[in-house]
Amino acid sequence: MRDGSVHILIIEDNAGDVRLVQEALRTHGIRYKMTHCETAASGLQKVNSYAEGSQDLPHLMLLDFNLPAGEARDVLAAALRNRALDGMRKAIVTSSVAPKDREQALQCGADCFIFKPAELDAFLTEVGGSIVRLMNNG
Repeated sequence: MRDGSVHILIIEDNAGDVRLVQEALRTHGIRYKMTHCETAASGLQKVNSYAEGSQDLPHLMLLDFNLPAGEARDVLAAALRNRALDGMRKAIVTSSVAPKDREQALQCGADCFIFKPAELDAFLTEVGGSIVRLMNNG
């Protein structure tokens, strides 16, 4: 966070949800740089590409739990194995309310499980507020 902005790696297949996350960040006054991957496979490739000592490592990974072309669990596992990403916070951002999904995400190494509400104001409040709390506690 050299310039006061947060570098976020977002792995999300829904472009509308990416725009909503960006709006939630702006609503909460978070300055950010975003790297976007649309599939689990492209997210896995990106996570594996980060090397120790790199200047542009993400501070936060936002990962949709239900992605095409692979498993979110594999992306989380790769992030945990990559020593360059030791300081990166990892959050699952999903519309799932299933307790088993939350439990599984946390067991796989996510720092938190953020629910994506369908209503716009609730989305901005819940997602943006959760990101602020996650970054302040990390």
